Amino acid sequence: MGKEWTRKLASKGIMYWKTIALAILLTCVPISFVSFISWHVGNQYLIRQHQQNNEELVKDTVRQIDEQFSQLVQYALHMISNPILKPSLADTNFVDQFEKTQELNDTLYFIENGDPLIDQAYLYVEKQNMIMQPLLGLRPLDDPVDSTSWKNIMHDENGIFWTNHLDRPFHQGGSSHAIVVKLPFNSQKPYGALVLYINPSMVNLNANSEQVAFVLDGEDTLVAQSDASKQYPEVISDIQEALSTTKRSYNTQMHFQLPVKNDTLLVSSVSFQKLGGIWTFVSGTPSSAITAPTETYKRVVLIYWGVSLLLALALSWFASKSMYRPIRRMVDLFKEGKSETTTENNELKYIEEKWRQYRSVNETLQSNLNQSIPKVREALINQFLSGQAAHLTESEIAEKLQGLKLDITQQHFFIIVCQLHSLSEDRGQLTSKDSELLTYAAVNLLHEMSERLASYVHTIDFMDGSFAVIGFVPAASPVEDLKPPLMELSKDMIDTLRDVLHMPATIVVNGPAGVWTDVPYLLEQARRALSYRSFTSESQLLEAAVVLKQSHLEVKFPFELEQEFTYTLNLGLEKEAEDILIRFVEALQNDGAPEWVVHQGLMRLKNSLYRSMLQSNHNPYALYDGVKLQKELKALRDSHACIEWFRVSIIKPYIEVLNKSYHQSMKHIVDRIIQMINENYMSDLSLETFAMEAGMSVSQLSKAFRQMTGSNYIDYLTEIKMNHCKKLLVTTDMKISEIAKAVSYQPPYFNRMFKKLEGMTPGQYREQFNSVHEHKKQA
Repeated sequence: MGKEWTRKLASKGIMYWKTIALAILLTCVPISFVSFISWHVGNQYLIRQHQQNNEELVKDTVRQIDEQFSQLVQYALHMISNPILKPSLADTNFVDQFEKTQELNDTLYFIENGDPLIDQAYLYVEKQNMIMQPLLGLRPLDDPVDSTSWKNIMHDENGIFWTNHLDRPFHQGGSSHAIVVKLPFNSQKPYGALVLYINPSMVNLNANSEQVAFVLDGEDTLVAQSDASKQYPEVISDIQEALSTTKRSYNTQMHFQLPVKNDTLLVSSVSFQKLGGIWTFVSGTPSSAITAPTETYKRVVLIYWGVSLLLALALSWFASKSMYRPIRRMVDLFKEGKSETTTENNELKYIEEKWRQYRSVNETLQSNLNQSIPKVREALINQFLSGQAAHLTESEIAEKLQGLKLDITQQHFFIIVCQLHSLSEDRGQLTSKDSELLTYAAVNLLHEMSERLASYVHTIDFMDGSFAVIGFVPAASPVEDLKPPLMELSKDMIDTLRDVLHMPATIVVNGPAGVWTDVPYLLEQARRALSYRSFTSESQLLEAAVVLKQSHLEVKFPFELEQEFTYTLNLGLEKEAEDILIRFVEALQNDGAPEWVVHQGLMRLKNSLYRSMLQSNHNPYALYDGVKLQKELKALRDSHACIEWFRVSIIKPYIEVLNKSYHQSMKHIVDRIIQMINENYMSDLSLETFAMEAGMSVSQLSKAFRQMTGSNYIDYLTEIKMNHCKKLLVTTDMKISEIAKAVSYQPPYFNRMFKKLEGMTPGQYREQFNSVHEHKKQA
């Protein structure tokens, strides 16, 4: 058993032992590294967590300190409103007016005990150079130094301010920090001041027994400190020095570390605005106090390291097999189906030899790939132009095309879109095969002509009789210099298509552009500009930028001819409808409408006819194929072809349906009713009377009337009456009630009906027309 195990180990190759060594290295070393630094990293983590948690505590403490002093200021301002502190104190004889002096002393005693921050309260009367304090009583400032110091506080411009250098008189000792409130407050000539000395021990610092905390005023003078701060007397000077290097404003935060007594103090500070200055609250915690809990876990870490190391050694053995398995599988893969053998110690050499063989095969495949690069390149360009690669940047598409042996850097790009037109009628119609052959010939012809100007030409056939040529021109000259030769080339293309293929065409030129990512936009613009060609079958040369600038020109749509056409066709008057159709197309062309407007106008005319047919209970979708009609109309390039197409494809089928639906006698009856309405619209005409005279039912006559006019009887009669009323409103001075009675309407009903139909009352309609007429007359 032992010999067999030894033989198996000896049969392993060099790579096998390398994988074992690598597995041991990758498992044991990280575990040892993590174990030995975990306590250090853990300490740093605790420090960071403390700083994050302490940041909110510091901000909360700042808010409390700010609130304490704000309350003190509000309290002081409230106390000085006491009537006893009036300006007459400046001349009061405090000795003779004993009772007033005692009342003033009681007031000061009340002020001292009214807020915990106040240590002592002094009343200073400048004119008499005297101060009053509950314990000291009323005393003159005999000491010149004290007298000068107290007189100086009256020179400050502020009515209330903070001072940190006003020593207490008569060697009282204690803090020299005080809030000074001039009396009267905000007076131009104060007679004295109320001075409130601060008790630093009452400032709420929220500090524990190990935490160092300081409050510094606007001059970085110490105002208050925690008990733990007294253990580090040298820290305050270092903190003041660190703060002095930074310009502070409201809510400025700082974090730094200071070495103290074999330890490190983690300091955080927040600045806040108080009493006309930028105060700073500083909080610091020794790092030893933060990391103290980790000392307990050192032994746990050592145990974890030992157990993990043993487990890693065991797992590395199994991991080495997994690492070696791909090598073994690759060797077996090369040997698959072959009888050759190799030495296990030379696995990598064996793989190397096999790789050389496969590399030779790869070079052959690469050669074949190079032959297909042009097709791949064209496919990539088409993909980009169609928007499927719009996510690629200029540099990314340049890199891909560079790999396909096409350099688009330092290049200008131009677009030529060509639309071939149908042959004239005397030459017959083109079959689909003829159209494809002519398009193929035109593509090749324009491709060759473009090579006179471009270093590389890419063509796209849109399979609808139109195609695009994209030219790449070296950027040896500015973009503007390429336009003249580009327009000259386009003119030659039109002449060549006419002379060689005898085909009229419209060519749209766009560009040049200096950025490849603009090419899809230029192509889309050029294709859109095709629809702005003049509506003739002659060859045309358009510049996309110029044409699209004129695309917002207003075109007057012949709505009256649209309604007249629908009405005439519904009456079955084929010849008259064709005449109206011709006038409709001519009206569009007279306004300079481009091709797409004429197409859209005819489609609107068709849709209007659809609506009329539906109202007449005819199904246009069963009679026409909407998709086919739209496709056929889009392919027409001149007005004569459109008119003929509309006559054959739209008018004739509908006339045939009408002839099958109506009897001549029914047409005569409806025509007679329409004549009677036009002649006697002022009378009260009812459909029942007409039905009785014709000897048919009301529903039958109503249906016939709707089929022939596209409107029901009531709506038609109302429209006739309203048109007459509008004429009377603008051409006569008749009263509105008289106009209503002239068409057999009651005035209230007439007003409601007129406003419903016209959106305004009859009076507003007459006033609007008169104002417009007057404006035109003045012009």
